[in-house]
Amino acid sequence: MSIRKAAAALVATAALTLGALATTPSLAAADPEGGQAQAAPVAAEANHYPYRGRVLGNSVVYKRAAPTTRSDILGWAKSGTIVRIQCKVIGQNVLGNNRWYRVPVRGGYGYMSARYVLNLDQIPFCRR
Repeated sequence: MSIRKAAAALVATAALTLGALATTPSLAAADPEGGQAQAAPVAAEANHYPYRGRVLGNSVVYKRAAPTTRSDILGWAKSGTIVRIQCKVIGQNVLGNNRWYRVPVRGGYGYMSARYVLNLDQIPFCRR
């Protein structure tokens, strides 16, 4: 076999192998509590939170347990950060805006006041 043909065969094999790897779901790391690794959906967060928003303000915006400023704080996002959004709900009025965005937090979801998040996509209302 000539060197050209061997090189072409090697490139073709590499391309097929890389193509197969790219379409295979990635494996999640082993469960820290000793469980087995399971196939993780590719871009799972993007699928459940397909919309985006940019955090406004000078500091941070809190992620809360319910769409009200009186609920527990579950996390926060710094100003300028792009956050993932699932949908919007009606909640407490914050400076003239009563819409809140459902966003991911560790272990589930929380809410961020739309008053402090500029939606980069058209955000639908959450289904009941």
